[in-house]
Amino acid sequence: MNQTSLLQHIFDAKKAHLRWVKRAKHLVEGLPVDKEFIPLKSDSCLFGRWLYTEGNMLHKIPRVKRLMKEIEVKHNELHEVYQNIYEIFFLMPSKKSILQKFFTFNYHNVSPREKEEAQIYFTYLQHASKELMDVLTQLEKIIKTFSYHELKIL
Repeated sequence: MNQTSLLQHIFDAKKAHLRWVKRAKHLVEGLPVDKEFIPLKSDSCLFGRWLYTEGNMLHKIPRVKRLMKEIEVKHNELHEVYQNIYEIFFLMPSKKSILQKFFTFNYHNVSPREKEEAQIYFTYLQHASKELMDVLTQLEKIIKTFSYHELKIL
């Protein structure tokens, strides 16, 4: 793999992550969002797929191993925070009938208190996302200095 393709993969992963955060924002703002577009599991989103496939190869390079671990920790943290938002919007009250659950579009009506709580979680999510982007920027800077030998390992 060459530097250009590595950097392009990271760019694409960052873009996918930012779309994921934007969809979470839409959800918190009350816009209709299909929960399938904001996966709960860290290995189900596009960023996670990159992280655990192409990104995983970067663990072979000693000088980025620590950064890759930090990226994984921050990414998992994002999904943990999002879990709280997901529960507010997508766990439907048990009072609804099966038919109502089937025809209710994706999430139940949330109370003003629940919306406020979701906004607080989203603020944490934004902060964690910025931290992740900062670490990815560090990774990109290091990749730009990779030697031929480091690239050959991949």
